Amino acid sequence: MTGPPTALPPRRLVAAALSAVVLVLAAACDPQGDDDVATGCEAAVREASLASEVAEQVRLLDAALVACRSYAAFTGELARYPGIVGYDISTFVALRCDRVTDDAVRTAPTCAAVIDPTTTLPPTTLPDVVFVGDTLDGRPIEIRPSAAVQFVGEVPATVQQTVDIALESGCEGVLAQRDLWATRIGDPETGDEASVYAQHAQNVANYIQCESEPLDLAALGL
Repeated sequence: MTGPPTALPPRRLVAAALSAVVLVLAAACDPQGDDDVATGCEAAVREASLASEVAEQVRLLDAALVACRSYAAFTGELARYPGIVGYDISTFVALRCDRVTDDAVRTAPTCAAVIDPTTTLPPTTLPDVVFVGDTLDGRPIEIRPSAAVQFVGEVPATVQQTVDIALESGCEGVLAQRDLWATRIGDPETGDEASVYAQHAQNVANYIQCESEPLDLAALGL
């Protein structure tokens, strides 16, 4: 037969009460907030940042696009891992949301913030966007949509093509893309644009850790 519960000494009782208060305050002041914890936004982006393969990282980032409850939440978490994508975060979101076919991703809050299915441009209207990229010799060049330059979202189609090649063919395909555009930088009309595409391909090659000899800029006349 057991007796009544043993009372805690006053000092221990106070310590236990303070511990409970600290736990409550810690939970209330958690900077992540209930939304991030409940949706797994932070964890999903962190897992994507640890992926060793590009294709796996894209799959995990798609999962994060669904897990994060807002554009701000997703981009904020992504900003904690510099270099996780091969270009600026807003461009990545615009491109991925434009190309992904999974309705769960397209209708998630992040993609919904950049996709407006009710708005279409007239066939003769070119989008008012400007892509700024660096040439092989470090000069910033503006590229705009035109009859000769197709855009995908906010970037030239060639830039997106290079990213697609990285996913499909890896280093071999990306380096071939780089070398192809490098041979065209001498063109008086489109040489600067070709140089931007060659440099972008080099950036992607660096991002996926391709081992290759750098371009001989002197031989290219730079």
